[in-house]
Amino acid sequence: MFRILLSLFLSVCAAPVIADDLFASYEDYASFVDAKMKNREFSNAIKGLSSKTQIVPQEVEKVHNQLREVIPYYLTNADVVKRVELENGYWQEMRAYWNGKGSIIYVYAFLHERDDGLAVLHIALNTNSEVIFGMF
Repeated sequence: MFRILLSLFLSVCAAPVIADDLFASYEDYASFVDAKMKNREFSNAIKGLSSKTQIVPQEVEKVHNQLREVIPYYLTNADVVKRVELENGYWQEMRAYWNGKGSIIYVYAFLHERDDGLAVLHIALNTNSEVIFGMF
């Protein structure tokens, strides 16, 4: 149940970003996500990838704390699991983060490459891969 609620919460909170929130490149985006997820900085990841106008700070902290309970150890590995190229610079991506102690989390992102940078249009985090695969 928690897994589904987490995905729904992040789906509702994530919205198109404004130009000030663009990443300069895909590499900058990937470095940001990898660093935040591996260090279990879930609230910073959510805040950095979502529209600032639709984030409820108390809810983000609640999700952060729940994820830190479910994932008690730093995540040491990262991979892109699935990437689907769409039209006109849009694509979907699923990233996985895990460690040798059984912790794993998946990050879904709907991205758009623009002339002035990379926009994160939608994100979702979940510990259940089926939920994320269902977004493709």
